[in-house]
Amino acid sequence: MDLLLLGETVMASATGQSFHGYWMPAGGNYGVAGFEVFHISIATGFTVHLETKSSDQADSSAASIGSATVTSTTASNYKFDVTNALDLVRYRLTSQRGATIHLQYAQPLWSPN
Repeated sequence: MDLLLLGETVMASATGQSFHGYWMPAGGNYGVAGFEVFHISIATGFTVHLETKSSDQADSSAASIGSATVTSTTASNYKFDVTNALDLVRYRLTSQRGATIHLQYAQPLWSPN
């Protein structure tokens, strides 16, 4: 049996670098976003945001609707509330310093409108 690696590995060389996920349809205005960290080289090395925009807006107009900072080098799950979602959402990973992380994003869970 082969081992299967899930998620993605990101290596940031400096503070303030952003790494974007793909756009997904929002299933409501309010919900809970989450991600799982398998490895991180430095605590507080990254913050994960959920961004939103309308489908007729440019990608650069996306706004953060919730976030969580990875606070430990121990593998863990993180979740955070999101509010005021428009019709599209995506994850954005921002480096707080040069670090490496291996993580997997979860599909947000939406509250019915």
